[in-house]
Amino acid sequence: MLDTTAHMLLLLQQAKIKNERPVDASFLPLSLSMACLLRQLPAGLAPPAGGLSFHQLDRLPQEVLERKLAAMLLDDPLRAFTLVCALVKYTKVTRELLSICHDHMSNRVSTVDATQSVVQAVVEALPPLDADVEGDDDDGDEEVEKQEDKPVERPVQEATVKVDAKMTGPSQLSEKLTTSAVATDPAGIMRRAVGRDVGDGSTVLEIMKKFPTDVRIQSHGVRALKGLIRSVVDSEAKKASAESFPTTVSTHEEEDEEDHTEDRHLEDQKTEKSSRLMVQMVIDTMKQFPESLALQRDGLLCLAEYANQADEHIAIITSSGGIISLIDAMVALPDDIPANMAGLSVLAHPKIADESVVRVNPESRRLVLSAMERFPLNEQVQGLSCLALANLSLRQDASMLEIVSKGGLEIVVESMKRFSSTALVQAAGCWFVAIISGNNEGMKTACLDVGALPVCEKARLRFPDDPKRLVHSNKASAETKMYSSKPGRRRVRLLSPLLAGWRTS
Repeated sequence: MLDTTAHMLLLLQQAKIKNERPVDASFLPLSLSMACLLRQLPAGLAPPAGGLSFHQLDRLPQEVLERKLAAMLLDDPLRAFTLVCALVKYTKVTRELLSICHDHMSNRVSTVDATQSVVQAVVEALPPLDADVEGDDDDGDEEVEKQEDKPVERPVQEATVKVDAKMTGPSQLSEKLTTSAVATDPAGIMRRAVGRDVGDGSTVLEIMKKFPTDVRIQSHGVRALKGLIRSVVDSEAKKASAESFPTTVSTHEEEDEEDHTEDRHLEDQKTEKSSRLMVQMVIDTMKQFPESLALQRDGLLCLAEYANQADEHIAIITSSGGIISLIDAMVALPDDIPANMAGLSVLAHPKIADESVVRVNPESRRLVLSAMERFPLNEQVQGLSCLALANLSLRQDASMLEIVSKGGLEIVVESMKRFSSTALVQAAGCWFVAIISGNNEGMKTACLDVGALPVCEKARLRFPDDPKRLVHSNKASAETKMYSSKPGRRRVRLLSPLLAGWRTS
């Protein structure tokens, strides 16, 4: 530290002795350099999207930056390499501009020459505009323009580029251009891709893979995939309704019907495979761009749509790491009610508690309780949260204990009192109370202390003609009155209207 301080004092004395300042008292080259390096970076000088930004470098502590860089090296080495290349480019430009400014301060070059040198240095250091991609009107594919016919301004630099091209090869060059490509019209590109897509998402996925570091393309792509997954649900519903009408067929028509059944089976398998690829891309994109709130919101809605299509989709989401992405997105969008409802609908799905499903992150139960406290007057949020807590408590004693210790039982009972006429909240709340009270005598006592028994009795009396609500209220009342030895084997299968109510809202 003392050596560094002495060095800086020596430099300060030298600066005072030299008294370097421009003769014309103009600081235009220095001002231009500072604006280019600090305030308004030209396109191509900043790090690519998805990694560390200069905004983060300026404000985050060194320890946090090192952890982020280490995680990036482990998760995505290519993105880390791209970031290092961008920082090296920025450092080279910075040193060149500082050298020009120093020559100007020392009166070695005039103000006009120094200003022109600053502009020329930045222009020559940055890549040409051919890396930006325009959408083609005919096929919509984005192509990188060639610069072979341009007049040569710097022969030495052009020769170096050609030598590097020969050494690296055309395949590596195209791969580098693809990973760093930035679309000039992401909305238009994705709109044309959706128009060309046949419904399996292949065209949209191709565009997203072509621009892996462009957050705008990825955001528009996730939104497009959300619409495609929703359209798959609508088309399947129309097919089911069309097949439900009874028709009289002959023997020949029965053979044709068997062929059609096989074709439909193959088509369903193809649709399921394409949907799985789309969901996997959504999950990977949510992990890659956690700072894009619009992307996270569309990703949540997309996962909710996919989860409520079929029971086996929950296992696909959990095995692909979708629950972690879902929780991170809900944390990033604490005040967005539709986004929270989408996340809760996945956690409230009956298959979340299945033995074949990967165990859910413990952070999810704290997130559910937080959502209930933030939106106490939203009946759908309360109903989905009650069911999510019930799923997280099933066969997980540690999770159940934490939910009760954090006041989850009191929150559920208060929600049932607040929405006493809402059947969905009553059904989900009664199911949660039945699971808690059936665990052991201590949990049954806790349910009695918070007044769960009279609330469940009121729910049973209020909905005597509704078998779905009556089953849960009877279970809750019975569990709080006498101990049941095997509560973990009960399965919730009668709460599909709660999830359907979220989708139709």
